[in-house]
Amino acid sequence: MNAEFNYRGEEPGRLENFSDAVFALAITLLLISTSPPTNFEQIRRFTYDLIPFSLCIVIIIMIWHEHYVFYLRYGLRNTKVILLNTLFLVIVLFYVYPLKFITKLVLYPIASLVGNKGIILELKAMIRGEDVAELMIIYGLGAASVFFVLRQMYSYAYSCADQLELSEIERFDTKSKIATNTILGTLPLVSVLIAILFFKNWYAGLISGMTYLLYTPIFFWYGSRVEKKRKALLDEIAASKT
Repeated sequence: MNAEFNYRGEEPGRLENFSDAVFALAITLLLISTSPPTNFEQIRRFTYDLIPFSLCIVIIIMIWHEHYVFYLRYGLRNTKVILLNTLFLVIVLFYVYPLKFITKLVLYPIASLVGNKGIILELKAMIRGEDVAELMIIYGLGAASVFFVLRQMYSYAYSCADQLELSEIERFDTKSKIATNTILGTLPLVSVLIAILFFKNWYAGLISGMTYLLYTPIFFWYGSRVEKKRKALLDEIAASKT
């Protein structure tokens, strides 16, 4: 989102409206198993559930924003984009339940810290330690698929650069989005590989889960690098006009 980009899809079409409805359904699926609390213990449990629910919402909104920016920038609605968009939405709906399950496990260290034995026992009953690695594989493949489809959508937009009359800075931003989604999709595959390599060990899920913490240093380095290149390109374009 920047002032240098000429937005070609400011008027949303039926494809974007349909996609938004699917994202709304994905959020509904997060709540579908949550019943209204009828006593204080359930209120307390509901308060704990707010943490994984919030994490799920944040991740889904991030994915939705990437999707939103794509259509805002390029306004592409041809057959290939519709096919990619359909595949993307199918994966998002699949991704919701592994995401919901894995974020609930975040409650374990919190419950251990405050000494809530009820939640600890509930979480232990959800999954066996030896099955966590398989969970990370399922989750990782879902996450990787989401971002690689987005990458393909941006790659297709870049292949239509002449048709869309993308400027030099717009082409740079499009390539940056391709690289960003490549990184976002590759790290889950690394997590999957680690889970497979240490599959029979109890710590496999822990190590593969910690892999996602690499997003922070990687994007700190990548973001600063892209920003420098983008600023240099803008200076070069400004100098060529004077």
